[in-house]
Amino acid sequence: MKVSLTLLLLNLLAGSLAGAHGEENPGPHQGHIRMPGAFHTELVLDDKQEAHIYLLDMNFQNPSVKDSHIELSAQNGKSIVPFQCSIMDNSHFHCIPAKKYPQKGKLVLKATREKMAGHEISYPLPLKPFKGEAKPSSHHTH
Repeated sequence: MKVSLTLLLLNLLAGSLAGAHGEENPGPHQGHIRMPGAFHTELVLDDKQEAHIYLLDMNFQNPSVKDSHIELSAQNGKSIVPFQCSIMDNSHFHCIPAKKYPQKGKLVLKATREKMAGHEISYPLPLKPFKGEAKPSSHHTH
């Protein structure tokens, strides 16, 4: 009984903490935010379904690629499509999928920002639009 109650409380707390970290609002680049550790990640999918990943500080600012690394894949059941990621504009990572990936499932990200490793996080696909937005945001500037 105690274990069930503890798990229930942890789930409720995790949901409220997710909102507290700004995940329900777009990030500074109009992307989806997650918090894998002592930093934030922001994911923006462009019109080609390529990913742009910004590694932000705790204040959702100062994107950094210095001493940073990411691994990204699209997963749907047993299907895994890896992305090839490289630094773009010295501000973020641009990730291109090895092949077309399913639009249902999740994008799984492992990120290290300035030598700080974060926990594995996921972004459910399709990405939910933000309030007042007709569809997920697109990244048009390269």
